[in-house]
Amino acid sequence: MTLVDDLAEADVVVEKAYPGSALVHLWRGEDAALHASLLTALEEAGIPFYEQPLGTGPSARPIDQLLDHAHPRFGFEVAVLSSHLAEAEMILEKLLNEGPVDMGLTVEEDAAQVAPKAKSLPNSEATCEVWSGDDENLAGFLGAALKENGIPVRVERHGQKAAVCAPPESEGRAREIIWEIVEGAPPE
Repeated sequence: MTLVDDLAEADVVVEKAYPGSALVHLWRGEDAALHASLLTALEEAGIPFYEQPLGTGPSARPIDQLLDHAHPRFGFEVAVLSSHLAEAEMILEKLLNEGPVDMGLTVEEDAAQVAPKAKSLPNSEATCEVWSGDDENLAGFLGAALKENGIPVRVERHGQKAAVCAPPESEGRAREIIWEIVEGAPPE
């Protein structure tokens, strides 16, 4: 059960409905499967919660290219009432100890996923550099995003630098996808 829909109304609702309680941070991260499992478990336990996309609340910091990227740039944030924190932390700990959720495809789903990829461009050599930077994690994420969109990629690492390369015929689309991810908006 979602506690509130908007953070602006959270303090008012919490104080009226749960005197002496406050919203406290429970979990923040990028793992969509863990996020979904956590919300389901909290709901089943009858624990009211507040959740929002990371970076949308009043504590959100502007993304600055010069900042270190130790904090996730996207993901989810979940808060609970302080009166339910101990129980919610036990649920979260149990989920974390269970390990990652198996997101594998069944044989039928796997076969369905192969068909669309056959329509993608021929697997030519990824020779055009479409992104480079110091963040190896971002390079890996961008490579995975391009592959998910049917674009063959090659991620190269040169010391502290990383580069993502795509085939010449996919260069434009690859740059559009990277722009959407890095800038958080489609190209103009």
